[in-house]
Amino acid sequence: MPNMKEIAKQAGVGIGTVSRVINNSGYVKKETREKVEKVIRVNNYVPNEIARSMTSQKNNIVAFILPNSTHLFFGELLYHVEEELFKSGYKVMICNSSQKIEKEMIYLDMLKNNRVDAVILLTNNDIEKYLDKTLPILSFDRRFTDIPFVASDNYQGGILAAQKLIKAGCKNFMFIGDDAQGDNTPVYTEVTKRRKGFIEYLNKNNFTNIVNIEYPLGDYFIGCDEVYEMIKDYPNIDGIFTVSDAVAVAAIQALQKMGKRVPEDVKVIGFDGGRSFLNLGMRLTSISQSPELIAKAIGEIITSFYAKKTIQNQIIPVTFCDGDTA
Repeated sequence: MPNMKEIAKQAGVGIGTVSRVINNSGYVKKETREKVEKVIRVNNYVPNEIARSMTSQKNNIVAFILPNSTHLFFGELLYHVEEELFKSGYKVMICNSSQKIEKEMIYLDMLKNNRVDAVILLTNNDIEKYLDKTLPILSFDRRFTDIPFVASDNYQGGILAAQKLIKAGCKNFMFIGDDAQGDNTPVYTEVTKRRKGFIEYLNKNNFTNIVNIEYPLGDYFIGCDEVYEMIKDYPNIDGIFTVSDAVAVAAIQALQKMGKRVPEDVKVIGFDGGRSFLNLGMRLTSISQSPELIAKAIGEIITSFYAKKTIQNQIIPVTFCDGDTA
């Protein structure tokens, strides 16, 4: 079977043109593309990915371990990570762990067995003692010793939410999040800083009437009825900040069930950016993470693993996203 150089010679083009046709990347004139594709068909040419990976000791595959691939922000992030890594010649393998540590360990074994070049790990599990820190592992929203990480500026996000609710005239505040991470569990993620930034800023400004509602760690989806049971005994609350947009939507629905109007009676702010909840009938006020900037930071670290460059942790700025709910 001919190699890429021979395909290029038969088609009368350069190797780069053949590569662009095969990978469908970059501009190639229609007639040139058709000529190259014809030569490929005639020769039954298949790019030898296995041979290339054996030569380079790389598979050009990165595993992205997600706790729940149906989570809307994770879906956004996955899209942009795939786009960013593709620019550097990597393919992304999606590994949905369903928040099970045993599945995460199986996926991490792929890295040990050289089946993938690196792992992006997003987890709430107590998994640090199982990590081989000599391998190229990158964490998102979680700090492990001697493993690089990327996270949004969650603490600043909490401050932005508190500032908005104070400015809006709120007096009685509530935070709804998952299990006060790091206080009641062995797991501490960067996400808990959303609560810390929110409550600490309120306290510094002499607001102490704050209700902290917790639900089990790792429950990414909670419904209106569950939130209703959490907040029904606090009728005086007029400002709510939630750990995610999904929880903010459930809170708004629960408030409506209580006969409360949003934002007239209670103002609600979520976290993620509100982009995926336009069907709520109003624009969700939210603290916006940037999946594009997060993906760029992840891509820089992944490529640095094999370029032998100095790797630095990265905290990505968040912004206030105005809407109709606060």
